[in-house]
Amino acid sequence: MSIRNIDSAPEYITKFIQGNMENLTKIYEEGLNKLDEGILVCKCSEKDNRIDIQFMNDDMFGGIITKESWIPYKESLPKDKKFMFIQDLDLKCVFLVNL
Repeated sequence: MSIRNIDSAPEYITKFIQGNMENLTKIYEEGLNKLDEGILVCKCSEKDNRIDIQFMNDDMFGGIITKESWIPYKESLPKDKKFMFIQDLDLKCVFLVNL
């Protein structure tokens, strides 16, 4: 799986994030306090009306994307930002969104 940049996620994902920003930030910060580092991960399907959210560290995240793909990309991200990795099960693609 490769990581590519785009300008924006699909509208339904953007609406979900905007409507749930407070809860997403809370989950992110609780996970960060517990695991010291990591990323908020969302698996979603618009077709099935499903959204699963979890904060994962690098080892947990390795089940979704290889460390060889993720670590170099992660190291290029600003350390002072919060990111959400979104795996769209319908589109079979991923998005990295700055919260």
